[in-house]
Amino acid sequence: SEINTTMAAFMETVSSDLCCSICLDLYTDPVMLDCSHSFCRACISQIMWKTKGNLSCPHCRQVFFHTSLKPNLALANIVESFKAETSEQSRKRQKLEEKDEFYCEKHEEKLKLFCEEDQEMVCLVCAMSESHKSHNLLPIKEAFQIYKTHTHTEVNETFKFGSTAREARTEMTMKKTIFKKSIYEKTSYLKKQMREDFSKLHKFINKEEGDFKNKLERKEMEVLKQLEENGVKTAQQISRVEQSISEIQKRLNSQRQELLKVTRILFLLEFGAWTKSNWNTKQPTLKQGNTQTCPIPIRVKLVTTCRIRSTINPNRTHLNLIVSDQKTHVQWSNKWQKVHDNQEKFIWHSVALISEGFTSGKYYWEIEVGEHSCWCLGVVRGSAVRKKYIEASPANGFYCLNKLLGYWVYCPRWTCLPLTVEARKIRVCLDYEGGQVSFYNADNMSHIYTYTDTFTDKMYPYF
Repeated sequence: SEINTTMAAFMETVSSDLCCSICLDLYTDPVMLDCSHSFCRACISQIMWKTKGNLSCPHCRQVFFHTSLKPNLALANIVESFKAETSEQSRKRQKLEEKDEFYCEKHEEKLKLFCEEDQEMVCLVCAMSESHKSHNLLPIKEAFQIYKTHTHTEVNETFKFGSTAREARTEMTMKKTIFKKSIYEKTSYLKKQMREDFSKLHKFINKEEGDFKNKLERKEMEVLKQLEENGVKTAQQISRVEQSISEIQKRLNSQRQELLKVTRILFLLEFGAWTKSNWNTKQPTLKQGNTQTCPIPIRVKLVTTCRIRSTINPNRTHLNLIVSDQKTHVQWSNKWQKVHDNQEKFIWHSVALISEGFTSGKYYWEIEVGEHSCWCLGVVRGSAVRKKYIEASPANGFYCLNKLLGYWVYCPRWTCLPLTVEARKIRVCLDYEGGQVSFYNADNMSHIYTYTDTFTDKMYPYF
């Protein structure tokens, strides 16, 4: 087979060397120019008839004359021999193909054996040669049955794999459809929630605008009314002054004895001085503080979320935790607290629950952890197991953030978060409908981690 391949490559190379560069076919009646390049006589003659002026070789462009064409007998003989050899090989190949059985191209013997090493059929002569002497040879019929069985097995395995792949694709398509539906529902919910929040915000802003406008209008009316009153008062004062001046003029124009009655004149002069000092009535103004709007960004936070202020429920704390009288602090004790049998008490998890639970809405609360090196806080389902040990995972109803040689969350196993800034106060945010429990560093409001789930039970803050 290797020899046949080599011979085929050799024949192809020889064939390309025996082709005319003009017609790209085997030479026919080849002639040679002075430059030693050969062409078919008909091909070069056609170029000579079409060319006006000096003739040049199509290959090297060397000038030649009509009389310089010389028959290339050697090349013609080689071409004829090549054609004969090619024809003989073609005839043998056709003869082998016409037979019902396979024959060796090298020895023209019937192929009776199959070489497992070279994966090819060989004749008896090939089997005795050095190239196959040490190989494992099987009769063709036996090899055919073996490979037929093997092929059937491979086809069956491929078919099973195809069936599995189709089932996987169907399952993937179903999951994709469900996931797309879930995404659509989630997006629709968020859009609805956004519209509701912005609707509340718009109502709040419109109400604030209306209230502020009414305050300005009332203040404007008060100022204008006071201005009118000041104008009337000033007109009255001017009238009284004019009357005083008129009376003084009369007395000045009267007899000399009347002028001695200075008591009345002095009174009028004093009255005139008093009225002059009161002409500069203080005008009402709008204070700058009245024109300032309310801090809307702060109130927007009150529209979208609700900060809870609750107390710790002593009945839902661990037996080693002592709750303060104000029910806002807990302290660890090495002794169990003496209490009646209470199913709400935690035995294994050292946590305390606040009194209020939530079944809807958005809430947040902040817990001061200070520089403590070990703590746990978050949200827990009201139905979580309390009397025996269970892992504090979301599957068991615990959505927590732990501090112990690092910050840890459960996703889907305990994972340490790469936080670089120590948190002294933790903000916990609960979005019941959105199915999210988020943790933030309350000092700089940097995000720490968010759990995502579907809530159906009452949720309690715990620490």
